[in-house]
Amino acid sequence: MKKSRRKIKKQLIFNLISIIFLLGCVTYYVGRLIYYYKESQKPVVYSDLLYERIIDENDTYDLKTSFIELNGIYRFVGNVNNNYVKYKGFLWRVIRINQDHSITMVSEDTITSLAYGSDLNTIILPYLNKGEDNTSGIFENALEDDKDLVKNKVCLDRFNDISIAGCYETTYDYKIGLLSLDDYLKAGANESYLVNETTFWTSNRYNSENVWYIASDGLVSNNLNNTKLGIRPVITLSDQTKVLGGEGISENPYLIDNVSLNKLTDAYIGNYVTFNDTLWRIVAKDKDKVKLVSTECIKNGEECLSIAYSNYSNKISTSDKTNLMYYLNKTYLNSLKDNALIVSGPFYTGTYSLTTNDYRTVLKNTANLKVGMLSVADLFAYEVPNTFLLTTDIANESAIFSVNANKGLYESMTTQKLNVRPVIYLKGDIEIKSGNGTYLSPLTLGGSS
Repeated sequence: MKKSRRKIKKQLIFNLISIIFLLGCVTYYVGRLIYYYKESQKPVVYSDLLYERIIDENDTYDLKTSFIELNGIYRFVGNVNNNYVKYKGFLWRVIRINQDHSITMVSEDTITSLAYGSDLNTIILPYLNKGEDNTSGIFENALEDDKDLVKNKVCLDRFNDISIAGCYETTYDYKIGLLSLDDYLKAGANESYLVNETTFWTSNRYNSENVWYIASDGLVSNNLNNTKLGIRPVITLSDQTKVLGGEGISENPYLIDNVSLNKLTDAYIGNYVTFNDTLWRIVAKDKDKVKLVSTECIKNGEECLSIAYSNYSNKISTSDKTNLMYYLNKTYLNSLKDNALIVSGPFYTGTYSLTTNDYRTVLKNTANLKVGMLSVADLFAYEVPNTFLLTTDIANESAIFSVNANKGLYESMTTQKLNVRPVIYLKGDIEIKSGNGTYLSPLTLGGSS
């Protein structure tokens, strides 16, 4: 009996210890589950600094090889889709975060086409950066208040073999430069996000006459420096640049600017606008009017209207019925239902030389019109093929420049029939009713106050 009682007692003690152990385990793990549940319910707090946001979000990115850190420099590599930034009226791609935490970006699209010139300082850098005269800085002026920009590292190395491409000869004299071949190759070259189906210059020379460029298929080649190719600006944002929102994807890029869009002059150059059932893009503006270019040709039904510039010469005339400017400022203007909102403004009418390739000669003369066309010097001039430009050759009154089928510069005869891409000026105080100015969400307009 005594042995049986001792056996039962031991069993009870074992069972009691087991129950206590199990209760302890249950209590511990239930407590951990409650803790992790509460933690998961807490909102994720992101940094408001752009560089920290990018680094934090890409530390957990699935494809680790798409965001690489080496010697304190972070780079996006390959066909990534989460490095988009909306800055001013333009969409950008982050190339790298530098050792000082500044952020270097390249525009997603080409903004114009220019000849490279005898060196980078001849044509391209004056077009991109503000200088001592009012013919420079067309692109930097378009960015308006560029307080977030810092001086940019522009690579000037010359080499005839891309296997030795690097960035050793540099200048920090400019805020805006071009993509270097070194950055292009380190991003993954033709298997990277930098391929955008356009042809554009890099900042690097091949030799004294040729310059490296990226073809539309992403392959690297070189061409003569008097050839006109696309321009993709490169800028660097300060390490103190704040991010207001966004996810870094094309549909929802990181957002930097905080502006109240109440009237049309509040919008940025580069923003898209719906007017008269047509999509337009802001090319320039001043305090009381805004210059817009249509994103498509004038339509005759479903087809583009094809018309000659003039039967006689490349001069501008709003009284000669055979002149394209008469058609635009009479027939076309009267066909627009909201034409009371259109005002007169200056259009560049200076001449251009295929010998010098200097855009600044185009800016020397202007004509006041309500409807005109873009010039060789304007932003977005090469986006619509087979269209006239409002730029003439000083040596040939029977010729006028145009955009060819490949979106390059071409010299046409004035009697040749081409499509027309209209440009207008709208009153600056027109109310903005909705939209954020992107291609997918253009600004919609109300009336003039």
